[in-house]
Amino acid sequence: MRARLRDRAVSKAPRFNLTACAIFREEAPFLAEWISFHRSVGFEHFYLYNNFSTDDFRTVLEPFIQEGLVTLIDWPRPVGQLSAYKDCIRRHWREALWIGLFDIDEFLFAPDGRDVRSVLRDYRDLPGVCVWQAFYGSSGHVGRPKGPVVEAYTMRAGPDITTVKTIVNPRMVYKPGVHLSKFLSGEGMDTHRRAVVPGMPPKLDILRINHYWSRSLADLNQKIRRGDASTSAPRERDWHFDFESKLNVERDEAILKAMRQAG
Repeated sequence: MRARLRDRAVSKAPRFNLTACAIFREEAPFLAEWISFHRSVGFEHFYLYNNFSTDDFRTVLEPFIQEGLVTLIDWPRPVGQLSAYKDCIRRHWREALWIGLFDIDEFLFAPDGRDVRSVLRDYRDLPGVCVWQAFYGSSGHVGRPKGPVVEAYTMRAGPDITTVKTIVNPRMVYKPGVHLSKFLSGEGMDTHRRAVVPGMPPKLDILRINHYWSRSLADLNQKIRRGDASTSAPRERDWHFDFESKLNVERDEAILKAMRQAG
């Protein structure tokens, strides 16, 4: 009941309707595109947690910070992803109607080009909206190509390789997760109002995430070396390259079509 009262109070005049929280490490070449893209589809603010980065991420983020678009938090904690999510929700539940919990290699959008905020209006009764991912591979790029990520990588896996990330109502979360979260009342559902269970077919028509899982093969090597913010287990090189070989099955340029429709 207390959470619902808080939600009712915040929803009357939220500072931000839609925000994103992400933890990152060594992502400087990709941060500006990721922020600019999500701003264009309706995200209003970004809570970004730096996890042991040594590249020039501060130079990249400074203009966005000065603009008031990004809140940067240093988070030097091993396996820091879930603790970063918890910290973000604890600090910002009063100011954000929705907080999307996803990564710098994941691009969330509406395939029909709509503003994501307008889509989410239909789900305000839910504590969380689970968004299905399409996994993208290297598209044959050995080295990092020039130009935007969304234009460089157009080959993805079939629907058998997928998962979800969740846009949460931060007043209703009691245990945020990497993919699914637990809520004080109700449960997160996908955009077709289905509870997410293993093996169910994904729905990519209302909202979707393009997960550029490997980027180029050179980027995949770097991903393996830097480790994972959600587990202390080292990444296995052979497994990663075998998995990447399954992510270039079909061409899918839905994100480019959505950008043209929105523009």
